[in-house]
Amino acid sequence: MKCGLIARCDNSGLGTLSLDFYEHLSFDKMMVIIHPSYTNYPDRFPRGLTCEYTSPTLEEIDKFLDGLDILLTFETPYNWNIFSRAREKGIKTILIPNYEWTIEKPPMIPDLWLCPSLLDFNIYSQEYKNVKYLPIPIDRKKIPFRLRKTAETFVFNNGHGGATGRNSAREFLQAISLVPIGVKFIFRTQVYLEEGISDKRVTIEQGEIPFKDLWKEGDVFVFPHKFDGLSLPIQEAMAAGMPIISTNIYPHNTYLPKELLFEPEAMGKVRMSQCNRVIDTAMISPKILADKITEFANQDISKYSEMMNKQAELWSWHNLGPKYLQTFKDLCQKPTKKK
Repeated sequence: MKCGLIARCDNSGLGTLSLDFYEHLSFDKMMVIIHPSYTNYPDRFPRGLTCEYTSPTLEEIDKFLDGLDILLTFETPYNWNIFSRAREKGIKTILIPNYEWTIEKPPMIPDLWLCPSLLDFNIYSQEYKNVKYLPIPIDRKKIPFRLRKTAETFVFNNGHGGATGRNSAREFLQAISLVPIGVKFIFRTQVYLEEGISDKRVTIEQGEIPFKDLWKEGDVFVFPHKFDGLSLPIQEAMAAGMPIISTNIYPHNTYLPKELLFEPEAMGKVRMSQCNRVIDTAMISPKILADKITEFANQDISKYSEMMNKQAELWSWHNLGPKYLQTFKDLCQKPTKKK
């Protein structure tokens, strides 16, 4: 079984996914996508075929597909002709979608929609038959567990901020001033924010932080996201043993402790672009978020830290890696449907 991976080589969520799967599964060939807006690290994938974002040529596609049995990509194939060319060659294709970004009406569909969250599964199973739910695995070695005992330092990792301000960086900064208790905050962001804060309790770290350093410091992870099915930051925080204060939205309220969740102020609708589906989005109240932080400030959080550890182990590569390999094998054994 010869496997191919379409990989991003930047420090985005898709870049993190790409590297994690490359390090844990055996891929024979890689198509490495260069994103024009981010710093790229193509050396992460030696011998990978480097292509420009959204525009792999038919010649590059054919070169990449040659000799493969199965192909995996995240969110998009970057050129939908990859799926049609793969089908012509008898190569099976898997797309791990992100419901908010994978286009609503793709010109070609993969042989399998491998959904990383229950929300993605619910959406795609209503539209297609070739759908399976399998969580994204967590690297327990890359992010070692540490028991967090007292909620003294609250961590917020903004990353690139998320489309439409999904991660709620501004709301989090506004919430800090409403927390009356003497705790510490760490605010990290890869992008510049005009909104500042002069609160002496806050440490701001701007720029790209080495992944190994993201989860060393702090006790509680605060992630007031407005929407998503898969959340890599939540999974990473669980692996590190950090209890997570987060928005009470599906599907995250199916596995996070209810006591740590806060209610959205309201719900609305948003669309990432005209080709993407309309989705539900939470509206975050800084006051409600501040009240939840205050509720847990300086409290014993040991039991929640242990709960995060158990959930992370359920989704570890040790437990889920074999299920991915079996999924690949099962798909390869199915006859290819010619269009």
